Amino acid sequence: MDDHPLLLPLLDEALTRRGWLEPADVEAVAREARVPLARAWEAVRFYPRYRTEPPEKRWLLVDDPVARARDFSALLVELEAAGAQAGVHVGTLPSLGLEAVGPALVVEEGAYGRVFAPVQVADLRALAVGKLPPHERETLPAELARNDGVLFGDPDPPPDFPGSDAIVDAVRAADLRGMGGALFPTWRKLEAVRAQASEVKYVVVNGDESEPGNFKDRWLMEHNPRLVWAGAALAARAVGARTIYFYVRGEYTAALERVESARTDLERAGYFDALATHTFRGGGLYICGEESALLESLEGRRAEPRLKPPYPAESGLFGRPTLVSNVETLAHLAWIAAHGAEAYRERRPKLLSISGDVERPGVYELALGTPLAEALEAAGGRPDELQAVLMGGAAGTFLKLPDASELPLDFEVPRLSGDSVGPGALMAFDRTRDLWAVVEGVSAFFAHESCGKCFPCSLGTPHLHAAVMQRERGPELEELFLALEEGSLCGLGQAAPWAVRSLLRRFEGVVR
Repeated sequence: MDDHPLLLPLLDEALTRRGWLEPADVEAVAREARVPLARAWEAVRFYPRYRTEPPEKRWLLVDDPVARARDFSALLVELEAAGAQAGVHVGTLPSLGLEAVGPALVVEEGAYGRVFAPVQVADLRALAVGKLPPHERETLPAELARNDGVLFGDPDPPPDFPGSDAIVDAVRAADLRGMGGALFPTWRKLEAVRAQASEVKYVVVNGDESEPGNFKDRWLMEHNPRLVWAGAALAARAVGARTIYFYVRGEYTAALERVESARTDLERAGYFDALATHTFRGGGLYICGEESALLESLEGRRAEPRLKPPYPAESGLFGRPTLVSNVETLAHLAWIAAHGAEAYRERRPKLLSISGDVERPGVYELALGTPLAEALEAAGGRPDELQAVLMGGAAGTFLKLPDASELPLDFEVPRLSGDSVGPGALMAFDRTRDLWAVVEGVSAFFAHESCGKCFPCSLGTPHLHAAVMQRERGPELEELFLALEEGSLCGLGQAAPWAVRSLLRRFEGVVR
């Protein structure tokens, strides 16, 4: 299986030629990928970008928590009116990592769309007469890196490999954790893969940053991908892997291009030596960020979580031992290799995606343990004028201000109150914002993104959204929270109730 052509890249090639897939295209791809035709069609029907008829023009408003708290409903009404006048289909899309520059609009006229942000009511009205909004965004602005973080600098030259033991020991001494949200000790993952006797091992970079409110990985992929590739190469040598796949979120076209360009540059420079490296366009679904679902996607299957154990370190990509690691985590690993564990522990850096009601939204590198209020102030926020922060993303919790102002943003203390820094999103909301509108959007997001594999999630998330829309509360809602948390197979369903529950518990009177 290891040397088979991968299904999704072949489907992407066929999609690019025409803009949609004919049955003959799918049949040809199945033959080349050496998979059953039914499996190829399963992928086509599961991943949203694989259209089987000529795509119609569409205007899609990006639906994220920051937009929901502002003028999302009014913008959507204007867009629908413009669409009706122009005869264009109108809809919404989940977060694209644009919370710091939104609200955002996607104009689709073929297989892929053009992104415009920010957009205002006047921009949407102008669409009806054929005038596109003025601010097109292919990438996040480089200047969204708002301070002088060590992870923002290009590694030139990239760090040398000091030896397997040295890498693992340095990562252990640095206490590096998984920066995608799980916060699992990275050295344990390295050791688990290194300990496997298999001659074939893989490293997979998880660049499927789909959590609403998070955009720090997108920034790294677009503006400092060499650092991430360096970390991946060092990790591969440390665990004895010979092949690296860099899985980039499907909607992040510019990130994909820049990751591939960085790969080519480093390969020409001889940095990868005998390592085989590949850039892979992700499936374009939130569930693809779950590590085992990501591996299923790489193999050309539906992105559905696997039962664990076995864990990827034992049986991952194509059944081989696999290290799956987040973009930011590998950037940290490369910096540790270059500067040492002691220098790293002195800084304790963490990237935070700060957006919402702050003057300077962007990506901030701050020390772990920084108080919440200080982090907000760094972005020009005024904690005494804010009512809440949604920390972690859609799969996060609401913190009440000023009560939580001194909460240290580290790995352990927030967990004592049932919270988590997660991947590092902080979305700030002032006292004029409707927080219930935010959880309406969050619950709709989880209901839409459930992969359908387990019943507690696939049935529970639509029930949760219906309950939120009805502004329900009470014992039955608590039972639904419990069913989702304890019954769901992966973090999608388990985390779906967190924002709603924290809002109800910490903001009395929000349901009127």
